[in-house]
Amino acid sequence: MESKKFSVLTRLLEKNKFRVYCPDLPGFGKSPKPEKPLNLDSYVDFVLRFMEKKKIAEAYFICHSFGGRIGIKLAAFYPEKVNKIILTGTPGLIPVPRLKVLLYLYLAKIGKLIFSIPLLSGLENLAQKIIYKMANASDYYHTDQSLRVTFQNVVAEKLETYLPRIKSPTLLLWGDNDTFVPIGIARRMEILIPNCRLLSFPKVGHGLPYSHPELFIKNLFPFIK
Repeated sequence: MESKKFSVLTRLLEKNKFRVYCPDLPGFGKSPKPEKPLNLDSYVDFVLRFMEKKKIAEAYFICHSFGGRIGIKLAAFYPEKVNKIILTGTPGLIPVPRLKVLLYLYLAKIGKLIFSIPLLSGLENLAQKIIYKMANASDYYHTDQSLRVTFQNVVAEKLETYLPRIKSPTLLLWGDNDTFVPIGIARRMEILIPNCRLLSFPKVGHGLPYSHPELFIKNLFPFIK
């Protein structure tokens, strides 16, 4: 994810004597766009190579949203790399029935034909934005065209079977008002992950680690200390 977004969180952790790394994932932030479509394994490999380069044997992982998908698979298949893991706003389970998502994306494609009519062309972006939001696929809408195949590859991988394989102590920090990944998803994840605890916060949305970094840190420290 874009490291600048988490700058306050990073500073608070460093202030408390933690060594912090917040790399831009391929295709995000200032990192170059991938030359070919990636999948979830590609991002896991990126993290493993990053750890090797920095000589990090194991680490605490704070994983938000898209990054949480990577964290889940990393913790499930490379437990020796993960001391503890914190997941926030992570779609570990599909929030919306897959058929519904595919239906909305299909409607969006049909909409391209409709809005190719000159008089309606100016409304295409607005219509697509509404459709993707209805499908809980706003990330897809905001992703660069060249990265949409990568996005499709990543979200197509079902994570549910990985959750029971996570042996590292796991903390779920969630906003009760998260409309992208509802709190109900976190409650189901808490059941499926063996050594897991969920803490949720009223009147907080999807951006908890950067919209409320002090609150996030306050509840993170007892877990990692």
